[in-house]
Amino acid sequence: MLVRDPSRRPAARFTIPAMRSAPRATPSPLAEGAIETIWREAALRIGFAVARTAEAYATSDGRGQIAIGTDDLLDRDDAFAQLLFHELCHAITEGERAIVAPDWGLDNIPAHQVREHACLRFGAHLAGRFGLRALMAPTTEYRPYYDALASDPLASDPAVPDPAVAIAVAARERFEASPWRAPLEDALARTAALALLRHPLGFPLGPAGETCGSCAWIYEGGRGTPVERCRQSAPPNGDGGRVSRGVAACARWEPPVDCRTCGACCREAYHSVTISVRDPVVWKEPELIVRQGHRFEIRREGARCAALTVDPQTGSNPRLGYSCSIYDDRPKPCRDFAAGGRHCIEARRRVGLSAGAS
Repeated sequence: MLVRDPSRRPAARFTIPAMRSAPRATPSPLAEGAIETIWREAALRIGFAVARTAEAYATSDGRGQIAIGTDDLLDRDDAFAQLLFHELCHAITEGERAIVAPDWGLDNIPAHQVREHACLRFGAHLAGRFGLRALMAPTTEYRPYYDALASDPLASDPAVPDPAVAIAVAARERFEASPWRAPLEDALARTAALALLRHPLGFPLGPAGETCGSCAWIYEGGRGTPVERCRQSAPPNGDGGRVSRGVAACARWEPPVDCRTCGACCREAYHSVTISVRDPVVWKEPELIVRQGHRFEIRREGARCAALTVDPQTGSNPRLGYSCSIYDDRPKPCRDFAAGGRHCIEARRRVGLSAGAS
């Protein structure tokens, strides 16, 4: 625990005011009541009550309570969210046994410095995914270590071995398999949206009242345990950035795709649908099948699939009435085409219904 009385022993994680880094002239963008509320809620979801105290910058009692210094104790570049985030990163880095130990079992001794370094590496990794690495930086004498971290704070450097890397990597693995993950990622994403005035993935904010969870382009995927990601931020052959369902929508938000008002995959987005000679549609709908050399395809009428129909009642707005005349017998490539998937968004981009790739 960091105390104000210089006669008492300071903890490893924070230093007494005389030993802290010089504060920045401007206050932290995280020092907002709405952001404090986000982090109080996240702590409660995990199982911690959070109090404010005039006796310490940040401390935990090992009995489910974390205390963060009152505003008059903190410097201008400190923030409740930043300090609480750091405490929670310590809990993750130290593991389950440390949760019942005051101050996560850490003390102001040289042997524990590597644990502090590991916490900083893990925190930089986690905050960096949401564009908050700089804002979540420590304001103690550990700041130079934090600022010197590489773009990937969990990467080892053979030229400069650091035992904190392995500890931080283990913390990440522990975090990704823990029930803490969703509350903390949600808090980081919501914090980024408020503090940066942009969506965590860098896009401008979108329609009020909408979230990533109501967007057509949220999906679960990626290597390892599937997590929530965004198609709009995905490269042509990779996964999109990680998001959270509770995050405010970005400017690329779209409602879930309704194939009947879209039809992009059956229109000009693609030039042909190649099918196997064994596909039932070949003999069920022979008038729609053409042979191109060794391939069989669905016939096209101009740039569109011949099986695509447009509701004549839509008048001058054909986007409102697309359907498939052979839907029940459609070929395998059409059955495998996923609404809201990678190829769906590409088709919509090609016909101008969705924003271009980032």
